[in-house]
Amino acid sequence: MDFTGERFVPGSASGLLEAEHVQRYTFATNYAKGKSVLDIACGAGYGSYLLLAGGATRVIGVDISAEAIQFANDHYRSDEITFVVHDAEQFKNGKYDMITSFETLEHLDKRQQFLENTRSMLNEHGILIMSTPNKLITSPMKSPSEIRNTFHTYEYLEKEFVSALQKAGFTRIQKFGQHAYPWFIRNQIVSRLLRRHLHYDTLETAQVRPLINNAIPRYFVFIAGTGL
Repeated sequence: MDFTGERFVPGSASGLLEAEHVQRYTFATNYAKGKSVLDIACGAGYGSYLLLAGGATRVIGVDISAEAIQFANDHYRSDEITFVVHDAEQFKNGKYDMITSFETLEHLDKRQQFLENTRSMLNEHGILIMSTPNKLITSPMKSPSEIRNTFHTYEYLEKEFVSALQKAGFTRIQKFGQHAYPWFIRNQIVSRLLRRHLHYDTLETAQVRPLINNAIPRYFVFIAGTGL
């Protein structure tokens, strides 16, 4: 399966890009033990495999690309992992202890419906672990129609992302992120002028960490639920 620039294929991209993708799933494995997990937009399936290796009891991987699901079945399928071709926006099947969806939301048109669907598929006290780019860093001072990444339909500021999760019914949100920039980048003009000259994107900063001291991440990685 060819690497398109968005759907990550292990071994096909730079070390930093690979670290960003793998570290999200590595972080999620801390919460996966003993849980049933739905991995929405699972892509090539490597992340679903990591979740199972991290202790999940079963994993359902869903992706809209038949090619990606074929790759996943060829490389990662097991008795405890099932891969399904389906549109993430429309998928609403089963109940799970944990749902992961990394770098998905920004590609969708029906984003709120997607968030509401994920909430409805969680068991009581279930959690959603989701990442999405921070527009303040990735597209500062740009309107939604001027997002730098042509694969994206929308990018969120932090307050927007929190609001969207709350509107979908999530009452508890824990904030983590990757590649934390200093607080003064919060100003969009400053962000636009300086972000390219501040080298905060490294293999080390790709690790998912709590947001402290008003840090501004390039990628939000939030845990959301109703009973955390």
